[in-house]
Parts: sequence; structure tokens; C-alpha cells
Amino acid sequence: MSSICIEPSGRTFEAASGETVLEAALRAGMNVPYNCNNGSCGQCAARLISGEIGKHLPHDYAFRQHEKDQGLFLMCSATPGSDMVIESRTIGSAEDVPHQEIDAKVYKVDEVADNVRVLQLRTPRSQTLRFLAGQYVTLHIDGLAPRSKSVASCPCNGMYLQFHVRYSQEDPFARYIFNNITPRSSMRIAGPHGSFTLDENSRRPMIFIANDTGIAPMKSLIEHCIALESSQPMHLYWLVKNRDEYYLANYVRSLEDALDNFVYTPIFQEDMSSEPPGFDETVEKLAEQIVMDYPVLEEYDVYMNGPADRYAALTERLVQHRLPQNRLFIDSLKHY
Repeated sequence: MSSICIEPSGRTFEAASGETVLEAALRAGMNVPYNCNNGSCGQCAARLISGEIGKHLPHDYAFRQHEKDQGLFLMCSATPGSDMVIESRTIGSAEDVPHQEIDAKVYKVDEVADNVRVLQLRTPRSQTLRFLAGQYVTLHIDGLAPRSKSVASCPCNGMYLQFHVRYSQEDPFARYIFNNITPRSSMRIAGPHGSFTLDENSRRPMIFIANDTGIAPMKSLIEHCIALESSQPMHLYWLVKNRDEYYLANYVRSLEDALDNFVYTPIFQEDMSSEPPGFDETVEKLAEQIVMDYPVLEEYDVYMNGPADRYAALTERLVQHRLPQNRLFIDSLKHY
């Protein structure tokens, strides 16, 4: 293993034997610039400040002599030969991520509940998707209107992308995913979009509030925190209609078993007193649970999704319990 420090951010990560600097950086959740991932474009160029490069993989991009003299190298084509200090800019906000259009293939579709499918796409190795956890993309299928969907997977692997799709008879996109899609089907990805992203400079405990398939962007955020080896506590509240639709139960349970700083609380609408329960009643139960667990929220960051108007009462309760408005991050568009 080699330790690599990126300046000027000062962040450090480990590279396994035979792993390129770029592969190690992405696995560790570093938001570094790259594009082709095969040594053709030069966008992942970094400067070696100290240490040694172990092996240069074949690449087409050619540095000028004065660039070589400055210590420039391609992160996607170099393995570390020792501990290293390198200089590379990092992507700090959604505005820094370029718009991309990628032709992807269906890798597989998992039937996780009667009315929910997990769609997994695979991009070409030479054109993986760069995005920040919490963002969404637009999916294009020939003959159908474009559909925006939150990415449910970690940015640490932009070649395999996950999306959660709930069935609706009125939704042509959902009907296609459930009834017509096949492995290797083509789908065009455009994006990423959105500013619902992680505050990576915060060291405060985090609360994630998801509704239904809105678990998708929360899953991406949580996996990114894991890749960053974040040490602050994380608590996921997931609101679902009934236990049959709690389709990631084993997944979140495995996170709680594996991580000392992660807990989750499911909120089931079927446990409500009214039949069927109203949305307002369900949100009230969710609010009561959160403020019971955390009576004072001034030292927390809260990430939640759902229509802002329908969650107004929940937002008000959190603010009443001293949550600063600038630490409440809301994904209010329905693209999950």
C-alpha cells in the first residue's frame, strides 16, 4: 500500500499494489478531474511533488518537455512507486462538474419488490460518468420522453450506475423498465444535474431523511461518506408505505452491522392509526421520532428529499429544535 496526499486540499488516501493513482483516488471518494480513464484526454494530469511513480501504463496523451520537467503525469496511467505527494485540483461544487452525454448499456435489472426495480447501467470504460453524490441525470430511451432519475450509486465507480424505479401504469418509462427492457439495451445518459450534494467540509453528525424510492440519492450520499471514511455519526430515517416495500432492508442492516457510526430507523405508514394513513400524519410521526432522538439539532446537518411544500411541517419542527436553516439540504424535485 502507498499513501498519497493531494495538495492543495491536503486529503490523503491509500493505493493498493497495482492500482493507478486515479483508481485509488476515486475509490477513496476523491472528486478529482478525469474523463477518458485510458490515457487519451489528459484531463487527469497531476504534478508529482514528492515520491516516485512505480509504473507508467501505455497512454496516447503526450506531455510537452517543459510539462515533464514540471513533474506532470496522468493519474489514470501511473501507479505509485512509493508514498507520494501530488498536486491536483479537486471538484468542489456541482458547478465544477461538466455536462456529459454517454451511451450506456443495461447491465441488469433487479426485482427488489413487486413494484420497484433497481436499474443498473454500465458505461464504456473510456467514458465513465463524473458526478457528485446526490445528483441526478436525464435518461433517454428511443421512443420515450426523457426521464430524470437520481443516481443511487457511489461516484467512486462511475462506470456502474444504479437507479430505482417505482412502477406506475401512467408512467411509460416505468412500464418500459418493468415490461420491455432487456440486458444490453441502450440508454443515453445526460448530466449530471442538481446541487443536492454533500458538504464535505463539515464534520458535524448527519441525518438523512428519505421517502419511498427517495432512498436513491441518500444511498449515493451515504456510500460517498463511506468511501471518504467519514467518522461523524450518520442516521438514516426511511419512510415507506409497508414492510413489503422496504426493499433495501438487508442493505441498510448490513451497513449498521459493519459501521460503528451508522444507524437507521424505518418509518412504516402501515403502522399509522388511520386506515389508510394520510401523508401529513406520516410526516408528523417521522418528525416526532427525529426530535425524540435529537431534541437539539444545532450541531447537525440534515439531508432530506420530497416536495418542499409537503414537508413544510417537518422543516418547521426541525427548525424549532434549533436546526440552522443553512444546514438543511432539501432535494425537492421528484426525480428519484
